[in-house]
Amino acid sequence: MEECSAEGEAPGGQVTALRCAALPTPSAVREALAQAVVRNVSIAMLSGFLTTGIAYGQETEPDRSVESATLRFEFDNDVFFGKDNQISSGWALQRHSAVAQDWGALEELPGFVRQLGRRIPTLTKRGLHCRAGIAIGQVIQTPDDLSRSDLIEDDVPYAGALTIQATWYAYNHSEFRGFEITVGIVGPPSLAEQTQTVVHALIGADAPKGWGNQLSTEPVINLNYMRKKRLWRKGEQSGFSFDGAINGNVGLGNLFTQATASLELRMGHRMPGGFAYVPDPIGYSMHYNAALKVPAPRVMSLYGSLVLRGAAFAHNIFLDGNTFTESHSVDKEPFVGQIIVGLHFERPRWALRVYAFLSTDTVDTEKSPLAEGGESLGIIAIEWRW
Repeated sequence: MEECSAEGEAPGGQVTALRCAALPTPSAVREALAQAVVRNVSIAMLSGFLTTGIAYGQETEPDRSVESATLRFEFDNDVFFGKDNQISSGWALQRHSAVAQDWGALEELPGFVRQLGRRIPTLTKRGLHCRAGIAIGQVIQTPDDLSRSDLIEDDVPYAGALTIQATWYAYNHSEFRGFEITVGIVGPPSLAEQTQTVVHALIGADAPKGWGNQLSTEPVINLNYMRKKRLWRKGEQSGFSFDGAINGNVGLGNLFTQATASLELRMGHRMPGGFAYVPDPIGYSMHYNAALKVPAPRVMSLYGSLVLRGAAFAHNIFLDGNTFTESHSVDKEPFVGQIIVGLHFERPRWALRVYAFLSTDTVDTEKSPLAEGGESLGIIAIEWRW
């Protein structure tokens, strides 16, 4: 589409020249607007994280009788398993409030956050500690052969998502209840291509060639609800102990629609109360920090975790493709088994956690043989408490 204007006129009023400029197409306008929104929201989120951290850093020594506000950076990558396909990498920057006895007592949070916590069903049960979190994150998926620029129909699509998540959760030593809203964008505005290209350049890996075939721009929204229940806990919190819990999670949206059930086991020295955090690609589950301090002063905690999980998928945008437009897709496996193994080292002000995330095939490999093999991710999470 072009717009033309007159450059000049002859004495008789005749136009002597025309200047024409191409007008952007509607799709280009939509994509530019989506990129601007994501960029501005991301800048605002990061500014909020930094200013909040500075404010907390200027306060006096925190109350050690409750769980403090926590900043967590989580990095996921399959390079730890010598591969670079399917869910290739991801990251999340999360901030979780200090624990409060009720939603009205949450500090350093806007009033509407506390009000929403009071209105979410099941999160106001007496005896549960309250907490809220916010996170920004990205996830990247690629096929196995990054050297091809053509559409690889027998493998998973190039895809990326950039999201913001708001989480409300209430828990004690016996149970956990949580709700999360995820909003974001899939497609070029997710900046997945730029992120992977820069990372590959930094580590000396080959540049991916096929991002021209990625999923189209699409806003995404997901709702997640999670419940956990402690089955047993044996041993002393101030010494060696082990425990077990069951976990159920349901997600609904155009990012993921799924349900999971899992068994969570922990064993180690000076384990915190509450429940272990289980890392997942963004939107798949929830971000939370459901820990409670041990009664005795804690110098160091060292423990391991094991999660055995079954997942049933009705929709996965990374495999099913775009919701409202035609796009590359593959046939997914509706039922997936997963194992998440974790090792946790905690000090009073910081913690380091490493995980291995393994799954059975997520794709019907008879129809898409190049996508053979389940997800294999190494995950590192670093936490800092005020």
